[in-house]
Amino acid sequence: MPSPLSPQRLLIAVLATITVYVLWSFRGTPAHRGADIVMILASNDGGSIGKLPDFKDKVYQNRASYAQRWGYDFLWANITAFPVPLASTPHWSKIPLLRAAFAAYPSATWLWWLDLDALIMTPSLPLHQLLSPSTLPSLLLPPGTPFRGIFGPTEHNASYPTRRISGWEAATRFDEDALQMLVTQDEMFGINTGSFLLKRGSWADWLLEMWTDPAFVEAGWIFKEQDALIHLIMQHELVRNRVGVVRQRVLNGYNSEGKEEGVTGGGWLEGESEEQAKGMKWRKGDLVVHLAGCGTVEGSCDAVWGEKWGEREVEREEDVKGAEERRRTGEWGVEVGVDGLNRPGRS
Repeated sequence: MPSPLSPQRLLIAVLATITVYVLWSFRGTPAHRGADIVMILASNDGGSIGKLPDFKDKVYQNRASYAQRWGYDFLWANITAFPVPLASTPHWSKIPLLRAAFAAYPSATWLWWLDLDALIMTPSLPLHQLLSPSTLPSLLLPPGTPFRGIFGPTEHNASYPTRRISGWEAATRFDEDALQMLVTQDEMFGINTGSFLLKRGSWADWLLEMWTDPAFVEAGWIFKEQDALIHLIMQHELVRNRVGVVRQRVLNGYNSEGKEEGVTGGGWLEGESEEQAKGMKWRKGDLVVHLAGCGTVEGSCDAVWGEKWGEREVEREEDVKGAEERRRTGEWGVEVGVDGLNRPGRS
């Protein structure tokens, strides 16, 4: 008959059992939450910014290694594979692409759209931290902040009216369940769709259906799908009450200066004074810099891109290697079409 275990040996056995269980439970999963987030960007065949010869390789390294690090999924789509009837530019194609991404990644809760002309500058900052109920409330614009928009000018009447601040205000309290979309707004044009998060659900299905209404597509608005979203926010409470506006620098810092009204420090901007937290220009430690409009001066994109590439926090070598392996095996590609998006094995 075996002798009974001493209390010390029993404690060691229990701890060993717990350790094995924990390791088994988390086998094959990332060290941090995030498997329900899909990062999305798109470009056309041969698309680039400026004349940088290795542009696409750098973009892939920058985005895919970030997804690899935090356990997110990653999709780089060929925007020409997702046409919108009546649309004269590819701007509108992001909308059917988002719809297709929800179908292709059935376990995804959030899609993060980030324009091609943006760089992740602080890969050590996890996106899922932003979505945490303990972090997100401090990053939303203060209750009562009005939605901004320059809604009005069209291709046929390009004279800009006075920049408009709507009479509609952001939600007066934080409601995690109500927020289905997170965007930023700048002081120049209002809501910006260069970087935003969209949550799976019936509301997102409805929005993606309404967003490409032929009346919007043919309206001739200067900023295309961006103006359409501003219109939906300003005119429809069903949209307005589901959109959360986070501070500009949280998701969409620009390479130009500006100020936002009513912004205070806290959350990801912890430790900054109220004045420091204002503005829309990227600062060291912010997640993203969006080089919006860098092509307005010939050759300027090449210089700005090179400058910001040198300023970024360098990606971890193991994440770069992991991302490259997924590219080599075809799990993650560059400018994939509908066939690549719908291949078997996605979860």
